[in-house]
Amino acid sequence: MIALVLGALLALGWVLAPPPPHAPAPALPRRARRAGAGPLEMAHLVEQLATVISSGAGPRQAWAALGRSLPEGELQDLARAAATGADLRRAAGERLRRTEMVSSLSTALAVCERTGAPTAMMLQHLAEALRDLHDAAQARRTAFAGPRSTARILLVLPAAGLGLGMLLGGDPLRLLLTSGAGNLLGLAGLALTGLGWWWMRRLIHRADPPRRRRVDPSVQLELIAGALDSGLPLSRAAAAVGHALPAGDEATALQRVSAALEAGVPAALAGRALPTELDSLARSAVLAEGTGSDLSRVLRSAARDARRGRAREAEVLAAQLAVRLVLPTGLALLPAFVALGIIPTVLSLLGGTLALTPGTG
Repeated sequence: MIALVLGALLALGWVLAPPPPHAPAPALPRRARRAGAGPLEMAHLVEQLATVISSGAGPRQAWAALGRSLPEGELQDLARAAATGADLRRAAGERLRRTEMVSSLSTALAVCERTGAPTAMMLQHLAEALRDLHDAAQARRTAFAGPRSTARILLVLPAAGLGLGMLLGGDPLRLLLTSGAGNLLGLAGLALTGLGWWWMRRLIHRADPPRRRRVDPSVQLELIAGALDSGLPLSRAAAAVGHALPAGDEATALQRVSAALEAGVPAALAGRALPTELDSLARSAVLAEGTGSDLSRVLRSAARDARRGRAREAEVLAAQLAVRLVLPTGLALLPAFVALGIIPTVLSLLGGTLALTPGTG
């Protein structure tokens, strides 16, 4: 009975524990604790870098100034390494390297170097984008906190059936372990619990998949808009961003679109190579082909709208997930609750009339 109570308390603690952040920082001893490098801190760093560069300093001078002013931590190490000309992706610490923030900053600086785009303006827009992405991620986490907690509580339901049976005076655990019928009920209950766990996990991952560590598509639009500000046509602006991005599908798609536009392929046809997240770029290419207008403002508006729409999208997906969790609950976890808790409890209270105990008649 004591072991059951301890197990129930551990399960309750697991259920009520808040979900961990997507990129938790390792705990450090108090005397070795260093300044963190979250999205808001990175946005502030990018904004400071833009301010120093706008005053007339070169990139290395600006990084050196930041290295002297920043508190001790990952960002200070990054600034000092960048002041020596080191590649940001390699100079970043292990935890910071696993995020998209350093890749976004490195890509922005590479685009400015390739195109001659105004660095201070590009970095200012990047800082705003990082803040928007942080807000969208927080809104998404908040929206999915309810369904995730509900799933945790429901997964404890079959085990709670055993505890309920013991509180009612029965001995369902003994019946499950010592009789043939109990063994069958136990196996069925465990199988249904495993099915419910797998089903819920699959639903949650489909609704809220882990984020890929890449340069966000909305940031890519911001970078293309910045390259357009330097006077480049859309084809060359897309090529510059495609070559500056880390190797991957997005970089390849932008390079293909750029090559197609340079070769005279109609924009409507060339834009088919772009992923869904860059549909606004495909539409802008068609608009530019027909009018020759400056599309930097259009692309920036599309990027902001994409980031702002993520909070609403997360709310919709979380509401749909809450409804879909009814299926594994009704078809797997509730039957497991009955198999592990209700039926063994009733049988034990009735004296085990259906248990396979020899010599009873």
